[in-house]
Amino acid sequence: MDRPEAIGEALREAVARLRESGSPSARLDAEVLLAHVTGRDRAWLLANPEAQLAERAAFDAALGRRAGGEPVAYIRGFKDWHALRLRTDARALIPRPETELLADAAIAEIAARLARDDAPLAAWDVAAGSGAIAVAVALRFRQALTLGRLALVASDLSPDALELASENLAEHGVDSLVSLACADLLDPAGETLARPDVITANLPYVSSAEVDERRGSLGFEPRVALDGGPDGLVILRRFMNDLPHRAAAGATVLLELGVDQSSIIGAMAPAGASVSVVPDLAGLDRVVRMDLP
Repeated sequence: MDRPEAIGEALREAVARLRESGSPSARLDAEVLLAHVTGRDRAWLLANPEAQLAERAAFDAALGRRAGGEPVAYIRGFKDWHALRLRTDARALIPRPETELLADAAIAEIAARLARDDAPLAAWDVAAGSGAIAVAVALRFRQALTLGRLALVASDLSPDALELASENLAEHGVDSLVSLACADLLDPAGETLARPDVITANLPYVSSAEVDERRGSLGFEPRVALDGGPDGLVILRRFMNDLPHRAAAGATVLLELGVDQSSIIGAMAPAGASVSVVPDLAGLDRVVRMDLP
């Protein structure tokens, strides 16, 4: 049976434990996990430090997982991202704040193209992972998808990731509006699927050596979604080489990249492509936009 204890005392002990384990955000982690196991919000917990914690065993279990390095999003089973709540587990990467920038860029480009003319539009999210971008785009353009003005494909090499994406799409009521494809990059484009006019891609861009170090969440997230080879650019090179053969003429490609990779990727752009960079809130180059000829 759980041992009753005051919330304030339990929280102080938890913060100390997580700091000792090396968590860079010990207080936030402790508060979020306590809110998760109690079903209370953080504000209530902080305002009621003398309230009794009846869920001590569950809290200890969650703290043990976090002290071992497991990401909070995996422990809770969800991530709040882009005003959405997405299911998260070890089948796919945890959606990052910087990926919201990629989603916003895609939404802006699709909206501009739909407003420009009545031509049918094909959009493709490559390496869809948890389906975060596909969910955000589908919710924004539900009517266009229903009317057939927009077709949206979410693809991934991992069947496990696609399964998670399918669950997230279903939970947000847009599963019937998105086609899922188990595919290596853009292989089906121009074959069994239409050539995309708008492409988003959050491909593996971490070096193998960095993945091997297993720092932070890298020790828990799927390697296939992280490992970009010795220099982090192996998958990106293959993707860039495929673009002239798989994308529609005049397509817009939006890529999330690691810090300091934008100039390298810009140099790999197909001949005649226009390349620009979208910085994140910290001023770092995170999204590269390529407009193909």
